[in-house]
Amino acid sequence: MPIWRNPLDEWFRTHHGVISSPQLQLLGCSARTVYRMVERNELHTLLPGVFLSAQWPLGPEQKMVAACARNPLAMIGFTTAGGLWGYRKVGTKGLHLLVPHGCSPELEGIVVHRCRRIDSVDIVERADGIRLTSPPRTLFDSADMLGLSAARSVMEQILHERMCTLPTLVDTYRRLAHPNRPGTRTMAAVLASRPMWRAALQSHLEQLVLEAIERQGLPTPVTQCAIQLPSGRTIHADFGWPEWKVALEVDDPTWHDGADNRRNDAWRDRKATATGWAVARVARLDVEGPLDEAIRDIADILQHRQRHAA
Repeated sequence: MPIWRNPLDEWFRTHHGVISSPQLQLLGCSARTVYRMVERNELHTLLPGVFLSAQWPLGPEQKMVAACARNPLAMIGFTTAGGLWGYRKVGTKGLHLLVPHGCSPELEGIVVHRCRRIDSVDIVERADGIRLTSPPRTLFDSADMLGLSAARSVMEQILHERMCTLPTLVDTYRRLAHPNRPGTRTMAAVLASRPMWRAALQSHLEQLVLEAIERQGLPTPVTQCAIQLPSGRTIHADFGWPEWKVALEVDDPTWHDGADNRRNDAWRDRKATATGWAVARVARLDVEGPLDEAIRDIADILQHRQRHAA
């Protein structure tokens, strides 16, 4: 067996079955050997100088590795990169590639975007051969595609999951903003809508509830509002108005389904109520349905508390 066979199999295992001509040469495969492997259908040509092992299916990951292998300046970007980062509310339709101006890759089935400003901080190299835009750059580029509400939700997600910080997002906007650059206007609105001091929201449902609170002109709530219990323990409500001791919880199924979670929610509500807090809850069905009605109920609770505090 040729000495390059085991390293080649390992490369395929870690790079989704895709390899380039230069890498084949580094492993010890001559050009003639590569030609014969293509002839015997051991390798399929994906792009000029980029091959797929016949043992691997052709899917999105293979196309992304091939695009990056074909052009060392290219990277996966926009909503495709968002999908790789696990951003919520990001569709999976199409493959988007970001390249510097002056590059003209011919990649069938891949949407190519060109930009004059791509800095090293924008580029993340993965061990599997996929090169993609960083979390803040991905959000900036994708913002127009997502729309304001979804972009706000994604921003909260990447802050909550600590993919980056709010100052980093602000710096990314200042560095990339240009009247003609996609993402500029939407990201300006996204950042303008968020105070620097606010704790990150944990779910898209919370984002929808916050938008309803803003629409109805309620006082700005504290996110992850701390409630001190007599025992010394602190619990946190999704939203709170400490001045009037009103808390609002959003029952996202991710954290509130199951008997144990419901029992814990009931315990938290009971303890908070015992300290003088009014705790209201909205469920997913409230968010997906009559959300404005639910927020009007919160407004009534706030007004009642405000009158008694006066």
